[in-house]
Amino acid sequence: MLWDIYPTMDAIIVVFHLPEGTHANIHKSFRRKIYGEDTSSWGGRYHYHRKGILDEIPHVQLYWGVIIIKKSNYKKIKEIFSQYSTIIETRVVKCNKDDILRLTEHSP
Repeated sequence: MLWDIYPTMDAIIVVFHLPEGTHANIHKSFRRKIYGEDTSSWGGRYHYHRKGILDEIPHVQLYWGVIIIKKSNYKKIKEIFSQYSTIIETRVVKCNKDDILRLTEHSP
């Protein structure tokens, strides 16, 4: 067959960062809220992951600060962005097959 028919999905690509000159402690707190954090205690005996919002939302991470999410999940992440004066750019995109699979997965 010359072409393949498969379902398409509109999603949002979100590019975000904090304003220039933001204190390092604010950056660290922001990263934790978005991405979570791998950490340990008792001198490295116990390892665990503190969850961030992206642990709850199916997404495709292209780079640090660049993600693709379903339109319906944008409201959840925008709440965190508004707490940190985040600079945001969004665009609607068509997803490829792999992105559709990742965005329709059930949250862990």
